Amino acid sequence: MYRALVIDVDRDSVAMGDDGRSHAHQVTVARGTRLSALLDRAAPEIRARGWSWVAVADGRVVAVWSSDHGVQLLVPDARVTSKRGPRRVDFRYYLQIDPAWLHRRLAEGADPDREALELEYRPQAQAAWELEARRRERDDPARLLSPECIAAVQSFGAQIDLHNDRQMRLDILGTRWTVIRSDTMTQIHRGEDALAASIRPAAFAECWLVAAIGAEARLSIGLPRLPDFQPLPAPELTPMAASWPQGVKRWTTTGDLIAQLAGEDAVSCYRLASGRSIAEIAQLLAKDAPAS
Repeated sequence: MYRALVIDVDRDSVAMGDDGRSHAHQVTVARGTRLSALLDRAAPEIRARGWSWVAVADGRVVAVWSSDHGVQLLVPDARVTSKRGPRRVDFRYYLQIDPAWLHRRLAEGADPDREALELEYRPQAQAAWELEARRRERDDPARLLSPECIAAVQSFGAQIDLHNDRQMRLDILGTRWTVIRSDTMTQIHRGEDALAASIRPAAFAECWLVAAIGAEARLSIGLPRLPDFQPLPAPELTPMAASWPQGVKRWTTTGDLIAQLAGEDAVSCYRLASGRSIAEIAQLLAKDAPAS
């Protein structure tokens, strides 16, 4: 062991919950081990494809590591010694920036500022994501929302832009709505990054969406946002401590039905949709509408 070196290793946390314990540990390697071999052995245990890590050795950026490409050095592959080091290696999480692109930019001399690089890469990431989303829509018959839900929102004038097994996008009256599944929750966004509702189970999320889109359609023809209706029994809503977006009050339920709602309009749609089927909601929202 007199020929061995002990290297301190740590990594960033990647999500809430992952930071509940320290990731610091030590790796023992023989003197003369190549830097690439040390980094490969010390690499993060999280092996998700497309995730990028930047290796920092004694404060110096030395490599990009990913499960896609392994170690991609930014410096010569020197041998590790007690004099030359490194004594410590930290892996910095660079999100889902493409590891090959990240390595190229750092090799070109780009500053390793994660936020700046993520902003620079974002248009490429969005373009790649859109291509994949369209491929899934074309090649996979599975869909996120039921045909009944889609027919209901289309009856109110919504134009479906994308619908695959992971996401649905629609446009109505100049506003884009996006529906995605996040774990067990269905998240519904109105406009740019505005999370209007996060709901479980998915069946009730569809009912809420139909109520919300129908309300938009009613306003566009001069009707009250919602018709007069008798609320049915539903889980009680309680205020949430945080407001988001800033100043928008949020409510939540607890139990088997979870509804996290942003703003009074979201709450009123919840009360109309609770206990009703999609067909019943659509019929109720058509009340007082002029005949086409």
